[in-house]
Amino acid sequence: MGKVIKIGFLFPYSSIHPNMSRDIIDGFYAAVPKQHKRSFQFYPEYIDQGKRELVKTAINKLISFHNVDIISGLISYKSIPDIIPIVHQRNKIGFFFDMGEYLPPVYELPVDLFSNSFLIWQLEYALGSWSQSTYQGKGAMLMSVYDAGYHMHSAFWQGAISAGAQEIDMHVIPYNPDHKSILPVLPSFFEKIEKDRVDYLHVLFCGEEAIDFYRAFKESTLYGKIPLIVSPHMASDEIINRTSNLDIKCYSASGWNYYSTTEQNQLFKRTYETSTNKKASLFAVMGYESGLAFLNVLPELQRNDKEAVLSFFRNGTVTGPRGVRNFRLGERLNQPEIEIEKITFQPLNPLKIIIEQGKAMPYNASVFNDIHSLCVSGWENPYLCV
Repeated sequence: MGKVIKIGFLFPYSSIHPNMSRDIIDGFYAAVPKQHKRSFQFYPEYIDQGKRELVKTAINKLISFHNVDIISGLISYKSIPDIIPIVHQRNKIGFFFDMGEYLPPVYELPVDLFSNSFLIWQLEYALGSWSQSTYQGKGAMLMSVYDAGYHMHSAFWQGAISAGAQEIDMHVIPYNPDHKSILPVLPSFFEKIEKDRVDYLHVLFCGEEAIDFYRAFKESTLYGKIPLIVSPHMASDEIINRTSNLDIKCYSASGWNYYSTTEQNQLFKRTYETSTNKKASLFAVMGYESGLAFLNVLPELQRNDKEAVLSFFRNGTVTGPRGVRNFRLGERLNQPEIEIEKITFQPLNPLKIIIEQGKAMPYNASVFNDIHSLCVSGWENPYLCV
């Protein structure tokens, strides 16, 4: 066996997906054949909720104490300015993961950084385009102050604009430390939305707030009267399975279909679920795709041919459960395959039906800049890491 490649992995805390980092690492190893599994060794480093100072401290520890070859883990793009000088000065490779809550940076990075993203902003853009094309008129958005701190709602709005939208109502539930739940304040927002007679409603909540929204919506006078469009997280199995008895119909967008019959997806699920005894998750998908990429450059990594490794990460692709993916962190990532889903809540077995292929956002410098400039927040934690 040749040199063992040391991968320092930054893992944040998430009450919503406690196993996200473990799933990424397990997915990575699922892509690596048995004879090469010992060629990679992960060094996890806890970063709490992923604040910038903690990320910087963790990276310095991984390099100085463990002498890792690769800096990896689940991060927010807000940490990029802190990561760049460390990676550059210590001559390391940065390969990260993110949910896609932020668009990639629009400025030219002074060093190569790579990321495997779930691209939620692309799914939101596709949802906005589909919603406006389907229902016309004027829509409304309702979201928590947490979800409003990312680029997701702005991407939805840009999608709606691309389909002819002229205006949209935006409602943000403010943070109130005296309220442990959004349930007491939702009725007043529902009343306002119903009074405005909008043509569709898009909602973005995560974790327990998503559960609370569904329960309140079912009891509201909006139920059954307005098309409900929900964020990809709100359409996840983790959320839907806890609310499946509510008899709600809604729509969302998916960047990975667990039940896809493609050869790559079937191989991934079979390999991952056999080796871990766990159901495959979107985090496992991202880990698996990245494992395929690292397997491609294992000989180069072992002989310390950094330029050859960087060349593949800059220009190469892998074909996995989500189709063809590339990893260079920037605005010109491959456009994802997106499916618009109709979701019917029902006990025991919620039903998801693919009704259309979604339209991804093509690169547009002015649109990207608009989204970055119109949504400025201090949220440094990766999405769902609360």
